[in-house]
Amino acid sequence: MIKSMTGFGKGEAFDRLGRFTVEIRTVNHKYFDMSSRIPNSLSQLEDKIKTCAHKYIRRGKVNLALAHKRGARGAGATKIDEEVAARYHRMLKKLKTRFGLKDDITVSHILSFPDVIVQEQQEHDVNAMWPTLEKAVKAAALDCDMMREKEGKALYRDLSRRVAKVTSSVNEISKVVPGLVADYKRKLDSRIRDILKGRPYPVDRSRLETELAMFAKQSDVSEELTRAKSHLAALKETLVSNNEAGRRLDFLLQELQREINTLGAKASSTRISRLVIDIKGEIEKMREQAQNVE
Repeated sequence: MIKSMTGFGKGEAFDRLGRFTVEIRTVNHKYFDMSSRIPNSLSQLEDKIKTCAHKYIRRGKVNLALAHKRGARGAGATKIDEEVAARYHRMLKKLKTRFGLKDDITVSHILSFPDVIVQEQQEHDVNAMWPTLEKAVKAAALDCDMMREKEGKALYRDLSRRVAKVTSSVNEISKVVPGLVADYKRKLDSRIRDILKGRPYPVDRSRLETELAMFAKQSDVSEELTRAKSHLAALKETLVSNNEAGRRLDFLLQELQREINTLGAKASSTRISRLVIDIKGEIEKMREQAQNVE
C-alpha cells in the first residue's frame, strides 16, 4: 500500500547514561533528504542516526531533533570556578571604591554572576550510547511511518477512485470511436447531396472513399487507447505496491496525460472532447496527490 510523505513521530529510550528523546517530522521531497539538530557531544553519531532513520523512511524531507538528558551517572560534579569568582570579586571591590559604596560584598552577589558555578561534563564513549539512542531513533521512525501509512490509505482511496473514473471514461471513448467514420460518412454524403441538389454533376465515389480513408487514418486512436489502458492498469498495480511508488505514479500519469492529449487532438467528436476534458481534470488532480506519495 502506498504511503504519504507527511508524518510525525516521537521516540524515547533511556539507560544509566541518560534519556534520549527523538522527534521526526517529514514532508514531501523528490529524494530522501534529512536535516538534524543534534547535541555537539553526539555529533559523531549523525551518520548512524541518518542510516537508521532511512531504513524506515525511504523518501521525503526529514527533520530530526534529538535531545539528551544525562542520567545521575552521566552527570559530572558541580563546582565553583574560583578564578572566575575572584575576578568578579575584584571588579565589585573596584566599583565599591570608585563610587564610594558602603554595601558589603556577599557570596550571593558573586554567585549570581554567570560561569561561577559550573557543571563538569563527564566524558563518555559516544559509541557506548548508540544502542540506546538507536532504540529512540527507531521508535520515532516507526511512529512517523505509522502516520505516513495512515495518510497513505487516504491517498490510496482518493487516487483509486479517480483511476476508476478515468478508466470508465476511456472505456466510453472506446465505444464511441468505432462510429466516428460511419458518422463522418453520413455527414459527408448529406453535405454532398445538398451541394449537388438540382445540379447535373455526378458524385465521384472514388474521391469520396479517399476522403473517408484519410479521415479514418487521421482519427485512428486505437494505439492511444491501448497505451492509456495499459497505463491505467499499471497505476492500479502501483497503488497497492509496498515499494516506493511516488515517482512511478508521477511518470505513469505523465505518460497517460500524453496519450489523452493526442487522443483528444485526433478524435473530432464533441462527446469525446467532453470526456477528454474530464479525464485531463482527473489526471491533474492525481498528479498533485502523487507529489505527496513516498
